[in-house]
Amino acid sequence: MLKNIFSKLTYLLYVLIIVGIGLEIFLRFFSPVPVRLKGNNIVLPKNQQYNLPNEKFTKISKNAVHTKNSIGFRGEEWDLSSKRTKMLFVGGSTTECFYIDDKKHWPYLLSQKLGPNFLVNNAGLNGHSTVGHISLLNGYLAQLKPDYAFFLIGINDLATTDNGGNSFDSKLVEKNMEYFVLQIEEYSRLVNLLHSFYRSYQAFKLGVKDNAEWHLESQKELKSLPQNEMDEILKKHKNAQEGYKKRILEIINICKSNNVKPVFLTQPLLFGEGIDPTTGLDLAKYQVYIFSGLQYSQKLEPYNQTLRQVCTESQIQMIDLAKLLPKDSKYFFDDMHFSDAGCEKISEIIFENWEK
Repeated sequence: MLKNIFSKLTYLLYVLIIVGIGLEIFLRFFSPVPVRLKGNNIVLPKNQQYNLPNEKFTKISKNAVHTKNSIGFRGEEWDLSSKRTKMLFVGGSTTECFYIDDKKHWPYLLSQKLGPNFLVNNAGLNGHSTVGHISLLNGYLAQLKPDYAFFLIGINDLATTDNGGNSFDSKLVEKNMEYFVLQIEEYSRLVNLLHSFYRSYQAFKLGVKDNAEWHLESQKELKSLPQNEMDEILKKHKNAQEGYKKRILEIINICKSNNVKPVFLTQPLLFGEGIDPTTGLDLAKYQVYIFSGLQYSQKLEPYNQTLRQVCTESQIQMIDLAKLLPKDSKYFFDDMHFSDAGCEKISEIIFENWEK
């Protein structure tokens, strides 16, 4: 009985192996899923579309659609043979603009201002710091061959310092099941096809969280962190600048070695010195978590200042978005992410200040 079962299982295994080999050979000549990139270790959500219902919030689109192309970026398909000027926008969630519609995130709006001679992809990845950006560049830059790479950086390096690590960065290259599938996928068209179907199956409907949108209201008590505690926090972020500077320089070197021109953007924040034109509230005194608005902005400033310094010393173009974007709550969905109006304003600022 057991011998008979074993024989049938062995026969089935042989059949599956033969079918697998046959499919592999067939897919070498014809594949419904084009193999665009190989040899990278980065997991990206290729060929995905997210529907984002929104019946509550006023600063972002109703029923936005967020689409990823065959690479895993937002934007039209990347065409290596195109003679158009190719541009990648790299950053975290403030670049990706996950909840903003395909035709309203700021890299897309900038592409419309630049015109048809420019091919633009939004390579923003939620939560990723300069560590993740370096992994992304090492995995993709040489193959994509963009002419320019724009980097909006700082806020997730701040968060990494605050939290003592960054799980979003580590997921790019961690040795999990998806990582090992990618290694096999490099050599097998069949695994590539099955993995693509699996990713499509994973696509799901997303809604915006109930507490996501910030509306500033008058506060009865304006609390802030005691100065001695704030000094310790600022010291920690100051000490992080040496490593941050090294990572910026590494990004610059990777770009230069691939004949890509880097352009950097400082990270804007709603809070800090100034009065919000929309509400009339003092953005320096406004309480944000356990900080005053001014204290909150003081944590980010060392990262923006380091970027300014490195770009000046390295003679790399930098657009000081942190200073150029007005501190106005109509431009922000929360403390740092942008509204539809904010995306439009950012695209205008970059269009006017980029030295082409």
